[in-house]
Amino acid sequence: MRFISMSIRVNQINKFYGDTQVLHDVSFVCEKGETLVLLGPSGAGKSSLLRVLNLLETASQGSLSLANEAFDFSKPIAEKQGLNLRRKVGMVFQQYNLWPHLTVMENLIEAPTKVAGLSKAQAESEAMALLGKLQLADKANAWPLQLSGGQQQRVAIARALMMKPEILLFDEPTAALDPEITSQVVNIIKDLSQTGITQVVVTHEVDFAKKIASHVLYLERGHIVEHGTKQAFDNPETQAFADYLTH
Repeated sequence: MRFISMSIRVNQINKFYGDTQVLHDVSFVCEKGETLVLLGPSGAGKSSLLRVLNLLETASQGSLSLANEAFDFSKPIAEKQGLNLRRKVGMVFQQYNLWPHLTVMENLIEAPTKVAGLSKAQAESEAMALLGKLQLADKANAWPLQLSGGQQQRVAIARALMMKPEILLFDEPTAALDPEITSQVVNIIKDLSQTGITQVVVTHEVDFAKKIASHVLYLERGHIVEHGTKQAFDNPETQAFADYLTH
């Protein structure tokens, strides 16, 4: 199965942790180049859904296709399939997950050289170009713990971009950042959207979501309540989403 025209198709995804169901019959399509924001209160299932998109979690039922790979969760998914997918789908974690024993440059070139087979010289050249774009060129030899939270966030974005992903996933990218740094992250996501990359962003911050979203998926308790374009922020179709936007 190949889906050339669309980036992400999620079909009837259910997810259980033990007896607790955290995703209920979740289905949606996200076209190539969209910036889809997953919005909702704590416990809505946003991060669980994001991790299913990267196969960091397997769903209990349903199917998924993205980046021209298809997965049926009624069958076991081979580890190799997950690795193949993660070469095409980048993830920026809430905690950044930078390797503290590696410099910024070493963090950036680790996967391209070990996984993608890039030469060290080529990887370093591409890394410096990315760091320059993100105003971090002077931090190439710094250790992660020498960086501010905002700088670590940008390094984490750069590291994900080094693998040239077709899809980029963000888990609460502004959770611990001050307003000035949040505006930098807004600009980065907007700039990336101009390149045609598909982005899925988990957040509970309405103002942030409004600034970056081309589309929004609003969840409550693992159910999709509303899915639409960014116009839904001005004209919500459901009372639940309208209430969330004004809470």
